[in-house]
Amino acid sequence: MLIQFLSWWWRQILSLAPARLRRPAVLPDAVIVSVAHLAEAPGESAGAVLLRRGGAETVTAPLRLDGGTKPAAPAGLPTVLRLPRGSVLRREMTLPAAAERDLASVVAFEIDRLTPFTAEEIFWGVEGMRRDAGQKLKFSLLLTLRAPVETLLEALARQNLKPAYIEDESGRIALGGQAARAGWLPRYGMAALCAVLMVACLAIPFIREQMALQDTQAQIDALRPAALEAAGLRTKLAAAQSGQAAIAAAAQAGDALQTLAALTDALPDGTWLTDFTLKSGDLTIDGQSSNAAKLIAVLAAAPGFHDPVFVAPVTRAMNGQADIFSIRTSVGS
Repeated sequence: MLIQFLSWWWRQILSLAPARLRRPAVLPDAVIVSVAHLAEAPGESAGAVLLRRGGAETVTAPLRLDGGTKPAAPAGLPTVLRLPRGSVLRREMTLPAAAERDLASVVAFEIDRLTPFTAEEIFWGVEGMRRDAGQKLKFSLLLTLRAPVETLLEALARQNLKPAYIEDESGRIALGGQAARAGWLPRYGMAALCAVLMVACLAIPFIREQMALQDTQAQIDALRPAALEAAGLRTKLAAAQSGQAAIAAAAQAGDALQTLAALTDALPDGTWLTDFTLKSGDLTIDGQSSNAAKLIAVLAAAPGFHDPVFVAPVTRAMNGQADIFSIRTSVGS
């Protein structure tokens, strides 16, 4: 709801602005030096300087090559030299696919064979590089005479105009040593560069992660001996503590022989045992006595015995001469 309101509000604000401000600005993309004719010595008025913006061209100044006022061209835009109609020749060529590896040399050789000029006497370039069904290399060869163009380029350099391309209705020729691949590198070289950059962008995070994993593994390997030693010491300490605990538990539970000796001293005459159980400091005794009722008081007063109680009712033996008892008590200091 908020986004819709803001969009409506912005449209209302734009509707208040003048129409020329509401149109999106189109930036210029090239400076075009249009030459009226080619000659060994260009005349006083040779053409015009145009600014191309969004496909439309606007004349900014007349082109004067006699040392007059220099035309002002925006900095940072490519400059294109537009020759008169018919100045650039176009010829379709077909070569074996192997020629692609050294296209410049092969095309230079073909120029000597197919034209009355040598490669040094012309500016040339290729466009529309493609392969047919038979894997033959097909392209358009563009060429123009070097001598009059070089004279024109020297005159333009004095006007601070340095074209990077030659063009007319037949096509475009790159200047500056890249003519042999004018139609090839812009299309495939930039695509290859973009592919390399894309692969690099995808691979760099994984490479950095792998390097971090390797560093972490190296640190783990460096700390492994100390960790193993610590684990061994911990195991020995746990075993020692377990042994000490077992010894302490046994000490707390008491020695069976000592308990039996103390019990023998504490019980009165006329009492004998039929069962003796000592477990975790708890003593259970079963037997017969001439007076079982006094045994609780006797054990409570004896050293090393605590809280004696009957765990079963006292009964009379069948011969009627003794009481059958079962007593539980705690032993320990």
